[in-house]
Order: sequence, then structure tokens, then C-alpha cells
Amino acid sequence: MSFTRPWLPLTAGLLIVVVVGFLTGRTLDQSQTYDDEVRRSLVALSSVDAVLLAVLEMNNAQRGYILSGDEAFATRYRSERTSLDTDLRKMAAILPASGASAETIGLFETALDRRLRSFRQIENEISRGNLAEARVQSSEARMQTDNVRRTLAIIKTQIFNSLARQEKTSRKSRSQTKLLTNAGLLSASLLILISIILLVRRTNELEGANAEILGMASGLEKRVAERTSELAEANEEVQRFAYIVSHDLRSPLVNVMGFTAELEDAQRTMADFVTASPADGAPSLPDEVRTAVMQDMPEAITFIRSATNRMDRLIKAILQISREGRRTLAAEPIDLNLLLADLQNSLNGQLDAVGAEITVGNLPQVSSDRLALEQVFGNLLDNAIKYLRPGVPGRITVEGETTSGKAVISIRDNGRGVAPRDQQRIFELFRRAGEQDQPGEGIGLAHVQALLRRLGGTIKLTSTPNEGSCFTVTLPLSMALVRR
Repeated sequence: MSFTRPWLPLTAGLLIVVVVGFLTGRTLDQSQTYDDEVRRSLVALSSVDAVLLAVLEMNNAQRGYILSGDEAFATRYRSERTSLDTDLRKMAAILPASGASAETIGLFETALDRRLRSFRQIENEISRGNLAEARVQSSEARMQTDNVRRTLAIIKTQIFNSLARQEKTSRKSRSQTKLLTNAGLLSASLLILISIILLVRRTNELEGANAEILGMASGLEKRVAERTSELAEANEEVQRFAYIVSHDLRSPLVNVMGFTAELEDAQRTMADFVTASPADGAPSLPDEVRTAVMQDMPEAITFIRSATNRMDRLIKAILQISREGRRTLAAEPIDLNLLLADLQNSLNGQLDAVGAEITVGNLPQVSSDRLALEQVFGNLLDNAIKYLRPGVPGRITVEGETTSGKAVISIRDNGRGVAPRDQQRIFELFRRAGEQDQPGEGIGLAHVQALLRRLGGTIKLTSTPNEGSCFTVTLPLSMALVRR
């Protein structure tokens, strides 16, 4: 470089300073934009979570009111409905600019509109006193709730993806800033000082933004934990309510049974009188009196006896489920091969009576509650035996495998099968499918599903009518790993 032209290095230095300053300023603007977008995305995520929580709270409160009639659930439902309107307005204001696509937002609005309509339909059934129909509609509305949850999950994924892209752009911009800063260090000490100041300031701003993000995330986790605790308390309250109601119903039911027995004794005494030969000169009884004593009264007593016996069985079943829901589970190592072998031995009499056989493959070991698993698999095997096809040799196969840290057990039979419309409903309380030629109250599979949920597992049914069914039970290998 020629010293006869001193303006050349000065011009070059000034040009570098100008370029670095321009690009640094643009990077700072991009960082500020990124910070604003991060805050906007966090607000959008918070709004999405608030809407989802409100929908779930409405669903649980409405179902709790249907099951218990407790006005507290109705009050909570109305409160959450008001909260939902507020949360929807907040989300509508922020969501379009947060990275969620218009198509996904439209899908969510459609799914939410359907769920809100079903909420109103169930409200109408409740106001008419049709709690049974309201219970059916509430169960069938689960899929609509899942659709709302699914579309909100897609929206959150899109927001997170947008954040990831923004973070990548910001990181690239910061890298460029560092390179240009290093170049500025070689051109002038002033540029070094300015660059250090800008970097320190930017670092402080980023740390503040990160602290804000962590604070908001902590608040969201705390809110979700509080709502989860409230839901658990509500579930325990419903169980206690079911226990108290079913327990208190037994007293009047026993009285009805007792008075029915007295009516039977009185009817037999009257029947003896009616059938006795009238004494000489005594007037004969009218035909309508004879018919009432000999036919109408026995028939009515039979109906009363049948109804009270069914009520007694239902109350006992509800008490059993309530007690099981409050029982403390105890994990222990369990060899499922031995457990199924014991169950098979206890069912040999039933198997011989219908000409069926059970084949058990190699099953994994798990750490879980023994009594709960005995009830689960005992119920499934008993159902497989009861609902075999007449005239077809029964074949029941139990197989298992370990997949992704879980034990997957399938119980397959060649029985009657279950129609597609009933394959989800049979897991609901007091719901049965197909021809009702076997004893039962529709309790077993609902109890099985409730037990598996407590164990951290699931159950799924695939079935073809007149070909057979397959119940697939998924269990954690260790119950201790389940979050309770």
C-alpha cells in the first residue's frame, strides 16, 4: 500500500466501518424481530394450552354432572365456558401471526364448532332429564374432543417449527455478526469497542429473553399441574360419590326384597284359600279375584323379584369398581406365563363344558400389581369362553412380546366377534354388544379398562363378526416408571 495516498487506508477503514455498522444494525433489527416473534409465539402457545384446558375442563365437568348430579360440576362447566370464550378471543388475535397455517386454523375451528354443538346437545338432554341419553352422547363426543386436541397439537407443532426456523435465522445472523466484528477488529480499535458494546448489550437482551421464556414455561407447567391435581381430586370425588350412593341404595333395596318375600307369603296364603273347596252354603269367589290371586299377583311378584335382583347385582358391581379404584396398587415381579397358567387351570371346567382350549405362548415378565392383572386377564379369558360360536371348537390363543419398553399381550379367539359399531362402546359401563344370551351386567370390560389405566396400560379391540376377536393389552414393563 502506497504511503503517498494516505486517504486509501482511511477510505478502506471507513468503508469497512460503514459496511460492518450497516450489517450489524441489520442483525440487531433481525434479533429484535426474532425476540418479538418469540414472545408472540409464546403467547400463542399459552393461548392454545388455555383453550385446550378449557375444553377438557368442560368435558370433565359435564360428564361429572351426568354421573353424580352434583351442582358443583355444573357451576364449573359454566365457568369454563366463559373462560373458553375469553381464551378463544385471545388466541384468534395472536394465532395468524404465530406460524399456524390458515388451513389448520380452519380445521380447528370446525372441530371446536362440532364439539360445542355436542356440548349444547348434551345440555338439552340434561335439561329434559334424559341423563341416560346425555351419558351416551357424552361418551360418543370423546372423538370430537380428540379432534380438537389433535388440531391444537398440529397448531402447536407449526408454531414450534416456525420458532425453530426463526432461531436458525437468528443464529446465522449472529454468526455473520461475529465474522464482521472480527474484520472490524482488524480495521480500527474504535470498531472493536463498538462491537464489544453491541455484543454485550445483545447478550444481556438474549439472557433476559431466555429468562422470560423459562419463567413463562414454568408458569405453564405449574398451571397444568394444578389442573391435573384438580382433575384427580374430582375423579376421587366421583368414586366416593359412587360408593356412597350404591352403599346407601342397598338399605331400601333390602327393604323391598323383604316386603316382596312377605307379599309372596301373603299370596300363597290367599292362593290356599282360593283353591280350597268352598264350604256348603258359602259364596264362591268372583273370577277376577281368583285371577288376581292366582295369576296377576305371582306375575307381579316375579317382576319385582327380577328387578330387585338385577338392581342388587348392579349395586354390587358399582361397589366393586369403587373399592378397586381406591385400592393402593403394589408392584411386584410377575411372570405372566405362570399367571396365565394359574388362570387356565381355574377355567378348565368351563373349557371342558364348551369344548374349547387355550394356548399360551411365551409371555414377558413385568413389574405390576398381581391382583389387578389377575382380574384383567381373568375377565378377558372368561369373555372369550362365554362368547364362542355354538358348534365351532373354541380356540383361544394368548401371545406376547416386548416392544419399546412395553409388554404387548394379545388374547385372540374364534368366537362370535363384535360388530364395528360396538367395538368402542363395550368398554363403557353397563354397555353390552350382540345377543344377550349370557349372564352379565356390562361391567367387566369397563372394569378392565379402568384397571389398565391405573397400571399405566391400555386395551384395544379388533374384531370381525362371526370370525373372532383380538384384545390387545399394553403394559409398562415396570409400573414404577408410570407417572401417577
